[in-house]
Amino acid sequence: MATKTPTPSKSTKKTVTTTTYTTRTFGGEETPSTSTSPGRRARSPSPARITRQQEKEQLQNLNDRLAAYIDKVRFLETENSRLSVQVRSSEETISREVTNVKTLYESELADARKLLDELGKEKAALQIELSKYKEDAEEWKLK
Repeated sequence: MATKTPTPSKSTKKTVTTTTYTTRTFGGEETPSTSTSPGRRARSPSPARITRQQEKEQLQNLNDRLAAYIDKVRFLETENSRLSVQVRSSEETISREVTNVKTLYESELADARKLLDELGKEKAALQIELSKYKEDAEEWKLK
């Protein structure tokens, strides 16, 4: 007689693993994405997935750097236009002042030349009168 020993009943256990990946959007927000795989064991990501993730992070870094560079260029362009306006304003002010000073000195110079011409004419008239008086004095001496 054979006796049966009770065999333990085989129960199947299923393991459910949940993997969470964090993805970034352009605004810097993080959104988790979850995948559930019934009956699979947790394992490390494949080298291809790691490479893709690294490339994605590098592209995000480059995108951030490009955005910062574009912002800096825009700032510098704005600053450049502001400084150009300031330089133009200063040049106009200096030009006006130079023109005013030039006009003032030209009028002073014209007045000085006019006075010099008048003095030259007066001197010539006085020299003619002097020579006339000398001639008269010579005539008086001869008499």
